[in-house]
Amino acid sequence: MTNASAGTAGDTVESEMADSSAGPLHPVAGQVQPGRPAARDELIYEKILANMRDGVVSIDLSGRILTFNEAAGRMLGLVPAETIGQFFAEVFLLEERFEAFNEVVLKAIYEDEATHSHDLTISNDDRRVDLHVSSTFLLEDVGGTVERHGVIVVMSDITEERKRRKLKRLFGEYLDPRIVEQIVARGGGGDERGRRGTMTVTFTDLRDFTGWSERLEPDVLVAMLNRYFSAMTRSIGSKGGITDKFIGDAVMACWGAPFTDPDTQARDACETALDQLARLPELRAAVAADGVPGAEKIAIAVGIGTGEVISGDVGTEQSRNFTVIGNAVNVAARLQDIVKLYGHPILVSGETRSRAGEGLLFREVDRIVLRGRSRPEPVHALIGFSATVSDGEKRAAEFYETALGLYRGRDFAGAVAACSSVLALNPADQAAGLLIRRSRIYEAAPPPEDWNGVWDGPR
Repeated sequence: MTNASAGTAGDTVESEMADSSAGPLHPVAGQVQPGRPAARDELIYEKILANMRDGVVSIDLSGRILTFNEAAGRMLGLVPAETIGQFFAEVFLLEERFEAFNEVVLKAIYEDEATHSHDLTISNDDRRVDLHVSSTFLLEDVGGTVERHGVIVVMSDITEERKRRKLKRLFGEYLDPRIVEQIVARGGGGDERGRRGTMTVTFTDLRDFTGWSERLEPDVLVAMLNRYFSAMTRSIGSKGGITDKFIGDAVMACWGAPFTDPDTQARDACETALDQLARLPELRAAVAADGVPGAEKIAIAVGIGTGEVISGDVGTEQSRNFTVIGNAVNVAARLQDIVKLYGHPILVSGETRSRAGEGLLFREVDRIVLRGRSRPEPVHALIGFSATVSDGEKRAAEFYETALGLYRGRDFAGAVAACSSVLALNPADQAAGLLIRRSRIYEAAPPPEDWNGVWDGPR
């Protein structure tokens, strides 16, 4: 709260008092001004004070406390009934915890400014209360003569507001604003309830990070990583995703309720991955301008999985992080890890592909069995937007999926022939070369009759 708003609070208090026909400094019960309709004035005045969220204290010229409402009692840790009628000095000046509060009140008496405002902290037993306090010397023009009536103090509890500002300062630079808002809404505490639902998770990894870390000096490596993280998270943010965390050189992100539209989560994640690829030329140029040798070799690997997860705050009381855990996370991490096998920079799960909708070109490249599971998981490469992918890439995808069907049907010679058509279009197609090698191994030593189409040999 700013000083200006504090002035407004004080003005509101005075106007409410004036509306009650109580004068600028109305006395408490039993001290009604002569000539006033006592019962009515008392009732209106007490209702105003009782319903105010702001604390109000008024002090007459002798230093006696005339007004002390319930809100003031809560904020200052005092009982109104025991405080009204006491002298200000007896109640406040002898207590060290009121030192800052006393300073604001005394400024109204000894300094010429109309209103004095200050943010301060009061300790009430084991509770700290942050207050915005304004004090004003009440003046009245009586026949051309300005007369002093006393001091009125108005205070607002800004404890929660300060806590929100502090949390935003602490976390705002490192966490997605939506996660920060959840933390702030909980007052900084952890949320141990968790939430179960379907989300899409991505892992984006910097290829050959071990090599980069061995070749570059630490400060150069950190600068390059920061450029890389900035580029990747901009892509995530552009599609509404949540940057969950940085794990070494990998960025984990997620889409889905409660942060993004659950109906478009898979497509949003896929479009993000394509945008991350599109940002690489600019990233390479920036890193090269920093004098980093080999910047043109910067590449990424992206794994995307969609499925049921549990999201929430995970960790100890001393250190908690918002994260998601579950099958989709495991799938995305595994897909990112095996990108190097197939030569496609973006691999997605079958569930992601089925939810991504039209307009994107995918190519199934394999089936894998994840650790701890028995059912094979289809793996698809995301090639690009259908409207911009070349005819050659589309034909290669068709030939390869034909080859994959022949391979799973145990026609290994046919699979080799179909893959040769892929290589005729793109001699560097790594997935086609891998399938040819596996097909020839199975030609020589066929798999068992109950084979499920999953490669069980060496990588």
